[in-house]
Amino acid sequence: MGKRHSLFAFAATLLIGTSFAGINWKTVWLEPRMAVVLMVGETQPYTIMGLNGADVQADLTKSQYLKITSSDPDIVEVDQKNAVLIGKKPGQAEIRISFSEATSIVRAVVKEPKTDPASNGAGR
Repeated sequence: MGKRHSLFAFAATLLIGTSFAGINWKTVWLEPRMAVVLMVGETQPYTIMGLNGADVQADLTKSQYLKITSSDPDIVEVDQKNAVLIGKKPGQAEIRISFSEATSIVRAVVKEPKTDPASNGAGR
């Protein structure tokens, strides 16, 4: 009887783990819900949210089934382990977010840091 319960518990755990990604996900999005604008060298934390078929929202940021990529990692790098976007060089890229069958794309812009005219030695 003990073996049967252990096998059942293992099967239930396996099913629950795989069903989370297998749920009918309607949409996924990047939080905050605004355009991604970074300066070169700047990092921005993100959260990935999803809405499943039962209209339940969930934080998917740390899910092993989440895939988030940059169309140009030389412009915007995605550090999925630490959930941050990193501005690498000026330009534009797309951030693609995929979870189960739901996908969204967010436009990202990386700009040069603004220089302060007072810091270039003027007025000395």
